[in-house]
Amino acid sequence: MVFTCVAIAVALLGSYAQKRWAAFSAVRQAGGKIQMGVGKPTRLEAWFGAELFGTVSKIDLRDGDVNNALLKQIGALTELSRLDLSNADIDDEGLRHIVGLPLRELWLQSTNITDASAAQLSNVKSLSFLQLNATQLSDSFLEQLDPLPNLRNLGLRGTLVTGPGMQFLPRHPKLKTLDVYSTNVDDSGVAHLVACQSLSDVGLSMTQITNAVFEHLDKLPNLTTADLTANRPVTTEAVLAFEKSHPKCDIEWYRK
Repeated sequence: MVFTCVAIAVALLGSYAQKRWAAFSAVRQAGGKIQMGVGKPTRLEAWFGAELFGTVSKIDLRDGDVNNALLKQIGALTELSRLDLSNADIDDEGLRHIVGLPLRELWLQSTNITDASAAQLSNVKSLSFLQLNATQLSDSFLEQLDPLPNLRNLGLRGTLVTGPGMQFLPRHPKLKTLDVYSTNVDDSGVAHLVACQSLSDVGLSMTQITNAVFEHLDKLPNLTTADLTANRPVTTEAVLAFEKSHPKCDIEWYRK
């Protein structure tokens, strides 16, 4: 009985090691970078090497040649917490291979994901940092995305989201940083953000806002930074008046 248990354990370890090594090899072949965890190595790491028993902290594939098949192999790295897939040739189908990982930071900008990816990303409750810039995501994605209890930083720059889509963001209670640069978000959209009381940093450059935006920004008690650049309807007088009445808030602004 003992021999059988040992044999099973060895077989499982061998299978695990093969999947890890295959994933590392595929990432490197694709041009990616692997960052292992820091700190004093464990005894197992010292004996068998970090790539077998060490913690994989981050995989950076922003300059790599990435496809859905590679994501399937990355899915074997069960402790991975940060993954950069910027510019990757991946879609919603590829995402299903990694949503079981304990990801805290995920970059998906300039990928081929669609609004349907909300169903997959809703499963990654550990996410605190999510970048979706330069994708075709719309208000429908925000509506379908379930509450992410740890989400603090959300990038929607250059997406198809609009003012009405902002009504779904208060469901993420810890949201502090939001970037909707170069979208059709307007003053009515910012009004929905008043319910995001944790917001401290808002990017509204090149949107559809006007001076009326300050009425809503005034109701964000933790706001420290707001980027309002390249919004012609926003006037110098309104910016200076808001900064005077909110000395702890820095307004970045210039007229395009």
